[in-house]
Amino acid sequence: MLYFLLFIAALAVGFVWYVRRHFTALAPPFRVDERHGNFTVRRYPKMVVAEVRVTGSAGLALRTATALLDRYFREEHIARFALPLLAEKVDSADPIWAMAAVLPMELEAAPAPRNKSIQLKEIPPHRAIARLLHGAVSPDEHLARVKAEMIPSVNDICRQLDCHKRSTVVTMHRFPWWMPSLFRVSDLIVRVTDDAC
Repeated sequence: MLYFLLFIAALAVGFVWYVRRHFTALAPPFRVDERHGNFTVRRYPKMVVAEVRVTGSAGLALRTATALLDRYFREEHIARFALPLLAEKVDSADPIWAMAAVLPMELEAAPAPRNKSIQLKEIPPHRAIARLLHGAVSPDEHLARVKAEMIPSVNDICRQLDCHKRSTVVTMHRFPWWMPSLFRVSDLIVRVTDDAC
């Protein structure tokens, strides 16, 4: 019985390792310019995304956008999952989210979505200050608290780099919404100005 349980545990660990490795490989490449404690200054290349706007809590917005974008990816034979997914709150007063899935192709080659609520766009090369978030991204209060706690550090780094914020805190979801929180890793990203871009 003990060996059977150890075998099951080994299978579970192997599955989680494989899933995390697979989805992490889908994240857009970036170059780390500097490190400031838990934060990194990254340079991202141009990204092509499929974006949809949804309303609701952070968790509901993630599930709703995932369903819409996953369907687009599957209908056009792009991939099984629309990942990674960039989530940015459009208005701090209203629960409106811009959710964008990174496309593995140039904008000209991207198939037009059948769902007109999905828009294709390019995010130009940019510099960003980022940190990793291990664990759950909900409830909303938890995510909002984590974002608020990172802003003073982002402001300090901006003063050192002589730059300004160009976005609110964007959450990059590397894994599907159904991935257990224990194994989740997300990126919290703030785009900043950069004279070189």
